[in-house]
Amino acid sequence: MWPGKLAGSTQHLSRNVRHDETLSSFVFRPDQVVKKSLTIHHSRLMPRRNPETGRLETSVCRSQHLSEAQVWEICAAHFDIHVPKPAIGRGVGSAETVFKVDLNFDADGRPYKEHANIIGWRDAANTQDSEQKHFWMDQSQRMAPSFSYLPRFKAD
Repeated sequence: MWPGKLAGSTQHLSRNVRHDETLSSFVFRPDQVVKKSLTIHHSRLMPRRNPETGRLETSVCRSQHLSEAQVWEICAAHFDIHVPKPAIGRGVGSAETVFKVDLNFDADGRPYKEHANIIGWRDAANTQDSEQKHFWMDQSQRMAPSFSYLPRFKAD
């Protein structure tokens, strides 16, 4: 079991992400939402190279057992501070969607215990990122329609 507990919960998080777990990807611009389908744009799921490890990763929140308020507390503390504007909403999807496109997870619990990285992106040695980007885009485009858009929770 992963050493942390979810905020306000007695549930422990395993290092292994289950297929039926709910994930969230935060959205901070209207163009990151596909209005026709109310899903997130595939660009929110594209990997970025971790400057410390060099590994391709897509950051997500394991939001299965979190309340809306807890999700947005995490967003405010760990996402909003790194983007030009606070998040306007989130894409919510199942981990199964990630597994179906032959990707996996590193549930590192950093910088918060519900954090995980989508990993396993094609990353051929001695090949420029620009030459591999179409592989990442294909996987992201296949996942994105399964991530429903939910607007940000507004506290009263």
